[in-house]
Amino acid sequence: MAQAPSPVKLARVRTVAQDAMRGARWWTLLDLEKTLRADAEFWRDLWAPSLAIAAHKVGLKGARATLDEAIDAGFHQTDLFEPELSAAFGKDPDWARVLERAKANVPAPPLRITAWPEPGAGAPLRLDRIEAHREGQLASRLPRPSEGAWQTARDLLAWTSALWRHANARINAGDAVDVLEQVALGARYSCVEYSIVLAQGLNALRIPARRVWLRRGDYHDGVGQGHAVAEAWIDDLDRWVLLDGQHGAYWADEDGRPLSLPELQARERPARPVHVGPRQAIQDPALWWAYFAHASVTGAAWAPEGFVPVFQEGGVLPTERLLRESAGAYPRLSDVAVGVVAQDGAPAVRIRPEHPYAVGGVWNGEPIAAPPKDAERRFTRALDREPGEYKADLAALTPYGPLASRELRWTAA
Repeated sequence: MAQAPSPVKLARVRTVAQDAMRGARWWTLLDLEKTLRADAEFWRDLWAPSLAIAAHKVGLKGARATLDEAIDAGFHQTDLFEPELSAAFGKDPDWARVLERAKANVPAPPLRITAWPEPGAGAPLRLDRIEAHREGQLASRLPRPSEGAWQTARDLLAWTSALWRHANARINAGDAVDVLEQVALGARYSCVEYSIVLAQGLNALRIPARRVWLRRGDYHDGVGQGHAVAEAWIDDLDRWVLLDGQHGAYWADEDGRPLSLPELQARERPARPVHVGPRQAIQDPALWWAYFAHASVTGAAWAPEGFVPVFQEGGVLPTERLLRESAGAYPRLSDVAVGVVAQDGAPAVRIRPEHPYAVGGVWNGEPIAAPPKDAERRFTRALDREPGEYKADLAALTPYGPLASRELRWTAA
C-alpha cells in the first residue's frame, strides 16, 4: 500500500476522482490510481471497483484484476456499481461465481438486538398534580412516606379520610393546599375535596395518581348520582388501585388483592371494601358499588355503549379524551421502552420508563451506576460486544425501588 497522502491532498484527489467517475473521464480516474490505493477508507469499496470499470471502458487488458483484488479484500457491494459491472464483466464465464464470492463477503452484523420491551398503546397519561411551585408546600403537610409505595398510599389514604367529617360543601379550587388550609380553620367538604387532597398528595410523594369520577347508571337525571375518588399506580403491586379518600377505603377481591377501577367495573357482584381510616364508613357495599357503572379519570372517559355528556339534569360532563374502552386509559407504568444511543463511542441502550417519577434504570437487578447529576447515564448501559448471545432484565427505578423487569436480548459477532 502506498504511503497515505496528507488529508488536504486526499480530500482534493477524492473530489477529482468523484468528478471523473460522474463525467466518464476514465483516463483521469486511472491516472489517480496510485493515490487512490493509499486511501484505506475507500479503496476496497469504492475506488477499486470504479477503476476496474474505468479500465474496461478504455480497453485495458486485465481490467477485472482490480475487481478481483477488491473481492479478495472483502468487497461485496456490487449492487452499487450496476449496471456498469455486469456490462463490463457479465459475459465472463465465471461471472456468477464472482458475484457469489462477493456476496459471501458480507460479514455478520457485529451487534443485533433481537428482543426488547415495548410499552402498550394508550392515551397520554394525565395525573392530578398541584402546581409545581406549590408541591413542596403540600409535601411538608403530608405524612412521611414509607419505604414501599403501597404502605405510603395506605398511610395517606387513612390520613386524608381523618382530616374532616364529610359535608356537602364545596370549595371553588382544585388545590390541595387551599383545601387543607380551609380545613384547618374548621371547614368540611365533600368527596371531591377528599379526592383532590388524596390524588395531589400521592403525586407529591411520587406515587402517580389521578382523580376519578364515578357515576351511577342513570346519572343524567336526579341527585347524588356521582362520587369522587382517586386511583394510584402502586409500584410494589405493579398495578393501578382505586382509593376512596372520603371513606378511607380501597376495594379488594376474594383473595384480598386491591382492585383497579376497570376490575371493579367488570365484576358482577360487589367487591369487599377494606378500611384503613378511622371509620368503617362503607356500611352498604352494594350501594356504593352502584357508582362504578360509569367513570372517568383525569384526562379521559370511556363508554363502550355511548357517552352521555350531561350530568344531573343538564350539567355538562367534560372530558379531555373520549375512549371506547378503559384499557386505553390504563398504561402499565412499569413498562419501559428502549432507545439506542452512543456511549463513549460504543452502542448502548437507554431505558425510557413510562413511570413519570422514575429516577434511574436497573440492569439485571442492579441500579445503573452514574453520577447523580447525569440523568441520561442513569438510564444508559453499553452493550457487551464480545462474541456471544446476551440477555438482560431492564427495569425503571423509582423512589420506592425497582419496578417489574422487562427482557432485552442481543447477539454479538
